[in-house]
Amino acid sequence: MKKILTPAALILTAAIALCGCGSSPAPTAFESQLKTETKTVNVAEGMFPSVIDMETTYLQDEPNGEWKAASEVISGMRLADDFDISDSVWKITSDDATTLFSGLDSSLKGVKAALYLHFSTDAKDITAERVVNGDGTSKMAVKLNTTADALFDCNGTKFNVFDVKIISADVDPDGSAKITANVDGGEGIINVPANVSKCEMKDYLIRQSSTYITVVSFEDLPTFSVTSSDLINGVWDNKISNTGVGENISPELTWDAVDGATQYVVIMIDGGWLHMDVFTSETSLASGTIGRGERGAQYVGPYPPKNDPHTYTVFVFALKNEPGNVRFGFDSGSNNLDTIYKGLDADVDGNSGNVLAYARLDGNFTLRG
Repeated sequence: MKKILTPAALILTAAIALCGCGSSPAPTAFESQLKTETKTVNVAEGMFPSVIDMETTYLQDEPNGEWKAASEVISGMRLADDFDISDSVWKITSDDATTLFSGLDSSLKGVKAALYLHFSTDAKDITAERVVNGDGTSKMAVKLNTTADALFDCNGTKFNVFDVKIISADVDPDGSAKITANVDGGEGIINVPANVSKCEMKDYLIRQSSTYITVVSFEDLPTFSVTSSDLINGVWDNKISNTGVGENISPELTWDAVDGATQYVVIMIDGGWLHMDVFTSETSLASGTIGRGERGAQYVGPYPPKNDPHTYTVFVFALKNEPGNVRFGFDSGSNNLDTIYKGLDADVDGNSGNVLAYARLDGNFTLRG
């Protein structure tokens, strides 16, 4: 007998066939998801500020779950766009002098010290690239090919090294660096921490000099300004020196007029060595106008020992009247600044208070060789 299916049975049979005979489909297993994002990090610390490209890989291990950082690698390192090390001064300090420069004598181990580096003005053509270390970490390899003057200050004992050859630097992501340098024919490493500090040029020149005048007895007097076109970044032009690199030309000087002053006395002194004394009613001296003449109009340029930075300080004293007994030891080391001031401060009649105000201009000069 032929079995006839009703329409409802046919529908049920088709539904069962389509659903796999009534069983549920197996759920698809979730596959962990990865994504990579790149961000730029600016590292301002250190002598060589950098821009670092960081690639961070994130992992999501469950549906709609949190993206968690799985790994982070440096994909690029370069110098900051505003990087400029030329004519800059840096101070590096340590409780162990031998960690400052690998070439220092072992007798300085454990001695507190500071190293000052003054980079030359030609430190311009500098390149940098990211390099991968053997352990997979990154550093920035900087090619410098420039020079710098170095001043080591070990517990007050100072020694200068000029024209140090700065070859390259390996810079870590935190800003610390190892500079490869050639000092007096020997190559070594200068260790630069990330917290290295930039130093003002004036402070460096004071530290460098062996004759800077730190205290004057008349510092409570009013002051005025004196400038010179022959002084550049605190260093006197070679031409004013009485050396093989100079022309023994007196420097250009310009100063402010002082109310009540009838005369100005200009001196240049190196410690106690007098290089210039000029009496004038003007407020400027043109370059080269003073030679080796007589008292009140004489000049001889700097001629320090080789590789020994000296400070040649110009003082301009504004006087009410003609001074009385002033003792100058021209081109001699017998001078005392306080004695000179006291002589100017008493006029021809013996009245004190003759110095109304003073101006000061410091400049270093070094005879290299």
